[in-house]
Amino acid sequence: MRLLPIPPGMETEAFVMDSGALRDVPELVRRCFQSRRPWIVADDNTWKAAGSALFGILKTAGLAPHEPFIFPAVPMIHADNALTPRLTDAMPFDCVPVSVGGGTINDLVKRASAVTRHRYLCVPTASSVDGYTSYGAAMTDNGLKKTLPCLAPLAVAADTDVLKAAPAPMAASGYADLAAKVAGGADWVIADELGIEPIRADVWELVQKDLRKWISDPSDIGAIFLGLAATGYSMQMYRESRPASGAEHMISHLWEMENLEFKGVPVSHGFKVGIGTLASTALMEWLFNGHDAAWARANARPPRTESERRAEVDGLLSRGCYGAKTGEIAMGKFLSGEALAARRELIFAHWDALAKRTADCLIPFDTLKSMFRAASCPVVPAEIGLDAAQFEHGILAAQLIRNRYTVLDVLDELGLLREAADAVTLRMAGNARASVAAVRG
Repeated sequence: MRLLPIPPGMETEAFVMDSGALRDVPELVRRCFQSRRPWIVADDNTWKAAGSALFGILKTAGLAPHEPFIFPAVPMIHADNALTPRLTDAMPFDCVPVSVGGGTINDLVKRASAVTRHRYLCVPTASSVDGYTSYGAAMTDNGLKKTLPCLAPLAVAADTDVLKAAPAPMAASGYADLAAKVAGGADWVIADELGIEPIRADVWELVQKDLRKWISDPSDIGAIFLGLAATGYSMQMYRESRPASGAEHMISHLWEMENLEFKGVPVSHGFKVGIGTLASTALMEWLFNGHDAAWARANARPPRTESERRAEVDGLLSRGCYGAKTGEIAMGKFLSGEALAARRELIFAHWDALAKRTADCLIPFDTLKSMFRAASCPVVPAEIGLDAAQFEHGILAAQLIRNRYTVLDVLDELGLLREAADAVTLRMAGNARASVAAVRG
């Protein structure tokens, strides 16, 4: 068994990534879990991909695994906290929960394990998300997509043979999720420059230092998984998902809460995030490229009243699928009067630094679009089932759902978010000369 290095102080104590790593799982159970009986959780697809083989390996090793819990592949399950009781009720006492699957299975097992105070073992079946090694489970809870507190897996066994055999769209989804850290990093730069959320250097280095190397070759599944794992470790260190996500994930979460589908199939997390990443990059380029602080001061819109903002929030949330507390979150971060004036002056004073630091962090939109296309990721909203109206709504409403400060908040506080969203909607549709009405039609 070849254990890969883990940053000090992690909740994850053992990380194996190698060809045939399923065979190392019995040793991990003995080493990390005192030989307790494993309990595999999978779905029909991941059971075929790795669960059945692992169950046989565990039996042969004398670990007497419990009967597995297998979700149906159809209809596809979602990472919804409402499913947690199904697992907690079925979980054997004093077992080792073993998640065998992608991001949804991992988050469900992670949450159920946290509720029952078990530590669990993660066996990923695709390099599709960054959540395998993360603190917290990204789940829908009472309609609102958020990160629920959960310990990371105690051990991870990533069999590269299994990862490479995963459907190609899952690998592309993971590539997009990893590339999203570029735009997410630029959002953290914005919050850092304005003194709202300072960058923590060790966490930043863990994700950003090798990020461009990890995404240089979309066919290198091992490198992509290492990058996703490192991002998960960064969330363990920071105890929050800021190192892994910014506006692009908030936009994606909107579409997830809207149950976005394409041709009758739910759109993967990574593909939603990829479109969100292109949108976030385009928003930053629209704001900072060729515009100085004088332009920003001259073009900032008159402040809204609280009643105007509430009406705007109610309109953006009128579909009613975004959770009961989203309106409270949106109004809680609304600035007016002297507070808004002070924030605007802060933005103007730091404009040049914001423009330079975000440009240094970002991959230019056109380059990123080419990288996504080479990785077989969608690059146009219509490729994930979004028309122009739903795409633009995602940009506008994403600013409401979380207190994380991003480019969406800069634009909103300057009164420019709707104008920027119009421009980016056109750019993402690939026809900068068309009118918004024509694109929507």
